[in-house]
Amino acid sequence: MSSIDDGALRALAAPLFDALIAGTGQGEVPFPLGPNPRLATYYAQRTRTTMGLDDFLAPSCLDAGEFGARLATHWRAHGHPELAALAPQVADAARALHALYVAARPEAALSPYVYQMF
Repeated sequence: MSSIDDGALRALAAPLFDALIAGTGQGEVPFPLGPNPRLATYYAQRTRTTMGLDDFLAPSCLDAGEFGARLATHWRAHGHPELAALAPQVADAARALHALYVAARPEAALSPYVYQMF
């Protein structure tokens, strides 16, 4: 169960997704649904199938502003300038979601008998 208020999350995410799919034409999908041999995508066959600590500590995700800049560069490189223009909004949403997460965290220390995932 998420500790972030669903209404606040929807208020941040819905306008962003609306903007992301606004330029999608009839029969097009705004996000990849399967492999594309021309692009580096999540669906690519991996040479390594287990994840290590470095896989969770991507430098582009340490700062929302840098994340937005790298996301814009990625989208432009893959031929999506309309998405690149929305990268600052994505970075702002990341900042706001992080603030909601921090606000929702309990002040007290967790019991040693409770497994903490993050």
